[in-house]
Amino acid sequence: MKRISPIETTFSWKIHQVDSGRFAEPDNICYHEYPICRAAAGSISTPAPVFSTTVGPSVQRRHKWASNLFKGWGKPRNKDAGASPAQDPTSLLDDPKSREEYLQKSMYSGVEDNIFQDEIEKVSTDTTPGAPEIEQKTKENMAMVVDPDPRSRVRWQRKKVIQMVRRNGRLTRDERIQMSERELLHKSEFMPTSVKKLVMLARQIAGKSVDDAIVQMKWSKKKMAAEIGYYLEEARDLAIAQRGMGLGKVNNEILKTPKKIQTVDGKWIEIEDPTRMYIAQSWVGRGPWRGKRIDYKGRGRMGIIRHPSTSLTVLLKEEKTRIREYEERVEKKNKKGPWVHLPNRPVYGQRPYYSW
Repeated sequence: MKRISPIETTFSWKIHQVDSGRFAEPDNICYHEYPICRAAAGSISTPAPVFSTTVGPSVQRRHKWASNLFKGWGKPRNKDAGASPAQDPTSLLDDPKSREEYLQKSMYSGVEDNIFQDEIEKVSTDTTPGAPEIEQKTKENMAMVVDPDPRSRVRWQRKKVIQMVRRNGRLTRDERIQMSERELLHKSEFMPTSVKKLVMLARQIAGKSVDDAIVQMKWSKKKMAAEIGYYLEEARDLAIAQRGMGLGKVNNEILKTPKKIQTVDGKWIEIEDPTRMYIAQSWVGRGPWRGKRIDYKGRGRMGIIRHPSTSLTVLLKEEKTRIREYEERVEKKNKKGPWVHLPNRPVYGQRPYYSW
């Protein structure tokens, strides 16, 4: 019995498929690759290898449905129903305008298919590019910030009105001072240092004018001196912009003759501008711990080192306040009178022996 090779079996199956009409016979088939057809193809001196990759030229065709490879996927195949433009989306590409729109969408992709497209278009049409967003400040919008607790505000106002009626419109001493003198309280951010280190700089600038304190911090060797100088400049700018402090030269409030006063520390100074700002008080505050690390010691022992944070608070006032305080001290001293060594009062409960 003759043994049939796999190649002969494959070729005989292909011949059967061609005879049955399932597909047409290609024109570029090479019969000399198969041993069974060498005689029909003609005598060839050098046979080609069985697994040769040499193939004839192929023709490539492009179709308009090439971009839609899964057209009609999962749909029932009905030969009677004709393809309508509504069912075939690729038929829209026959129109030049549709092709141009499709090209523009492909080049400049946007959010046309987004579910929030209507809201995006509304915002884009309402706003002007480059213009700041304008928010209507109505009473209802500002109520949450300006008046968060209306009932407490009404009770406080009622209490103050009752106090004013009882005093018959008389102002207290603190109210008169607040109406005639300006001040600004400014607190810095938490700085990466300890209270013990920052309190030395706070004591150094206390009682000095703002300009002198900034100069002191500029030439100080301390690490946080630059930060304190920055916050002093910030406090000075806020005092000028918000409270109108330090505008004596602009408002012609300069004294014709300098006034000499004595500070609380006992230092004598001359004041030409009563609106010059000085640091009335400065103190520090402990903030949250920035972190901690392990301090390894000998003999298997350890400790925890915490990294602190501290803030600086300054109270700026004008020289008017210092002048008033000096005059009040002088007036109080004059009212007191001379000091009497032995008080002139009767002696009660005398004893026959000395008391010393």
